[in-house]
Amino acid sequence: MMVPMPEDEADEDTVHLEDHARLDGVRLAARTLEHHLTNHLTLTVGYAELIAEDPELPERLREMARQVLESAQAAVDSVRRMRQVESVVLVDQGIPGGPLIELGPRSDW
Repeated sequence: MMVPMPEDEADEDTVHLEDHARLDGVRLAARTLEHHLTNHLTLTVGYAELIAEDPELPERLREMARQVLESAQAAVDSVRRMRQVESVVLVDQGIPGGPLIELGPRSDW
């Protein structure tokens, strides 16, 4: 025997399920994106490390390689943090293309 739920509780359950499904979708996209971007960034990190440590190259070039290395490693860290998303909120920042997804908690970014 089914007991009818009050409309407010049913709506709340629906919203919770929709939020859960949206978060699962974002996590799946994040895992896929992490895999693809990490593969590309690994090559960038590897070459930047080689150039940054090559004593035969000019210091200016090695410094630029260290900057590339630092940036590529930060990108890898950002991509990995996407797997730790705890909430998804659409945020309209008034930019072309529509709202963005804010990946919470924001303090971790």
